[in-house]
Amino acid sequence: MNKKDMFIKEKLQQDKKISNKANEIFEHVKEEFDMENNGKKSIKISLNKFLAIAASLVIVGFLGIGLYATKFKKNDVIAEKEKNTETTETQKAFKYALKSNSLEDFDLRFLQLENTKVNKIYSPLSIKYTLAMLNEGTEGESKEQISKLIGEYKSNKYVNSKNMSFANALFIRDTYEPSIKQTFIDNLRNKYNADVIYDSFSSAKNMNSWISDKTLELINDMVNDSDLSDLDYALVNALAIDMEWKHKFISTEENVGIIDYQTNYRHENYGWSAPTQLISNKFEGVQGDISGMGIVASINNYDIVKTLGEENIRKTVGDRLREYLKENPDRTSDFGYFNSKDEWVRLEGADTETIVKHYLDDYIEELNASYKTVDRNTDFEIYQNEKVTAFAKDLKEYNGTTLQYVAIMPEEELDSYINNITAQDISNIISNLKQITNENFKEGVITQITGYIPKFKFDYNLNLIEDLNDMGVKDVFDSEKASLKGITDDEGAYIAKAVHKANIEFTQDGIKASAATMGGGAGAGSMFDYIYDVPVEKITLDFTKPYMFIIRDKATGEVWFAGTVYKPLSLEDEPEVGNPNNYQIGSYSEYLKTDVNYNYIPCGDVNCDGEVNKLDHTYLQGYLEGQEGYDLTEQEKKYADVNKDGEVNKTDVDIINKYIDGTYESLQVK
Repeated sequence: MNKKDMFIKEKLQQDKKISNKANEIFEHVKEEFDMENNGKKSIKISLNKFLAIAASLVIVGFLGIGLYATKFKKNDVIAEKEKNTETTETQKAFKYALKSNSLEDFDLRFLQLENTKVNKIYSPLSIKYTLAMLNEGTEGESKEQISKLIGEYKSNKYVNSKNMSFANALFIRDTYEPSIKQTFIDNLRNKYNADVIYDSFSSAKNMNSWISDKTLELINDMVNDSDLSDLDYALVNALAIDMEWKHKFISTEENVGIIDYQTNYRHENYGWSAPTQLISNKFEGVQGDISGMGIVASINNYDIVKTLGEENIRKTVGDRLREYLKENPDRTSDFGYFNSKDEWVRLEGADTETIVKHYLDDYIEELNASYKTVDRNTDFEIYQNEKVTAFAKDLKEYNGTTLQYVAIMPEEELDSYINNITAQDISNIISNLKQITNENFKEGVITQITGYIPKFKFDYNLNLIEDLNDMGVKDVFDSEKASLKGITDDEGAYIAKAVHKANIEFTQDGIKASAATMGGGAGAGSMFDYIYDVPVEKITLDFTKPYMFIIRDKATGEVWFAGTVYKPLSLEDEPEVGNPNNYQIGSYSEYLKTDVNYNYIPCGDVNCDGEVNKLDHTYLQGYLEGQEGYDLTEQEKKYADVNKDGEVNKTDVDIINKYIDGTYESLQVK
């Protein structure tokens, strides 16, 4: 027997409580030293799984406690030195102590500790809740460390329904029932509404059945029989959420009146149509295309009547309408007005000035009606500065709880950004999120917002013990220091293993929509119109590079989930590809070219009525010849300059003429 073994045996024999089993324990401890603890009883303590199907979120957690009969005490001098070192580390670590239930540095610390360039998902809520329940059974320094970390955190009780289930249970091996303290059981029942279930642990059937029931049958067969072989009891936290977005990403019939399929402002050169299907795009660092959803919105804060002046508008449009009627005397039937009984009165055969008066009255009214309108294909909030772009969207309210998804994409590399963020940084972003309302955007322009939100699906495992060690919770994981006297009087009880596993699938399920296709622009047919150019400022929210996200309780600020997205769902893995009920997935770049901010005024449309015809040739010819009544506004000159050489001249007349007679197939504004 070597000196180390002799020393161990002597120490064990000094313990009166186990003196009658000293040799047996000696062999056990020797084996532990020789195997570097690999031979110890392995118990799973926290196993969490989070699943989000479209807007559905699910999380399941396990907490088990391994019991060990004895432990080897370190040299007192070494132990005291380590104690002093640990005190300094603990003081530093407790800067992550929770001060409330709202967003805290604790919630983000796991991102910083495991800051690799991979997809991540975890639940701060589950971890906090598990720590709070575990703390009911700790004493001494073990309790002090957990208490300092969870600080002022108060575990909320949630109302269960078909959309949200929050449950806890203490599973106890039936042969171990006498060893669990009744006070611990009572605390779990009273404070956490925990079920107490006695089981043989011969199979995982009962535990899996409980988990399936409490996760709305979204998680089944979570535990294997082998997981229970060494387990005496397990503390289980199960959270299941199955929620839809408050309003869907893609337009559907049920969204009519809430969101918009398409937008065009009458007599203004602006319009868009909403995406009616999934859209492919590129993502930084990812080969091939990804799948996702497009968003679009416009805020019309451009008071065109006030800016240009009503009299000027009446004169310009009136003059163009008179010329139109002069060239098209047979088109008077196109005009009319609604009388006091809301009946359409056709002006067929009416004199020119009668038609002009009614038309201009309606024209001004329609321009005024467009001012201060807000149009969008779904609800969301945004924040953007030179450092970050943020997008937020609400889920439906369930049982008084509204969750909000917040995505934050920094300009710098995501890992560098995460290294330096604080809860206050994220809180500032959230507090500055802007709803899509008139008062939140610039006056005097139309603000256009377009964006791309990727789909994603992945799982992740936290190094939970290492992460909690960093935040000062150490003793419960140390066989020589743990004190779980609140759970059992058995000697040597400590947390042998802790695992936090999460899985998320973020798709369009629940936010899928039927299609709507936008037709031609206003004034492109036979009806006369005069279209004005308008100032448009664009905001882009394309999440096409790595970003982080949180899912939080909108009322309390508590973070339920957090993670990073480095690799969204690839188009190859998109389940909607090949679905006969789904439209072909389009390209985001093509969508921006064809369906957003398209021009109603074609090149060569000198009188800005929405079409190029003989009247435009007459207008331009009259202007160049200096004829009375053919003066062109600056806007009209822009569209008269067909070849874009900066001048309006005879060349432009010839090009328009050749387009009208079919020599040229098309004319485009550049």
